[in-house]
Amino acid sequence: MTDDVSINKVMDALRQWTDEKVHSPSLLVSVDNGSFHLGYYVGMGSSDSASIDKFPPLYKTTIEQLFLKDKLQASGRVFTLYPGSERFKKLTFKT
Repeated sequence: MTDDVSINKVMDALRQWTDEKVHSPSLLVSVDNGSFHLGYYVGMGSSDSASIDKFPPLYKTTIEQLFLKDKLQASGRVFTLYPGSERFKKLTFKT
């Protein structure tokens, strides 16, 4: 991704990543350390994640603000992406 992002582009991505009907990619929060990740399917039954820190800073800032304001909330059961990975919950927009 490039550093040329707007809040509209970030919000569009967040809406897609938090859509309950979409399973990949998904916005995740680590229950181990509170960090944010983008989980995605890599094929053959496997998944992985990338830290939001790898995206332009506006993504992390926006996610943190929405999470602190309780507009993004952790939902569902705790899960791992693979044995030994961090434990995650999916983030969704509060309705």
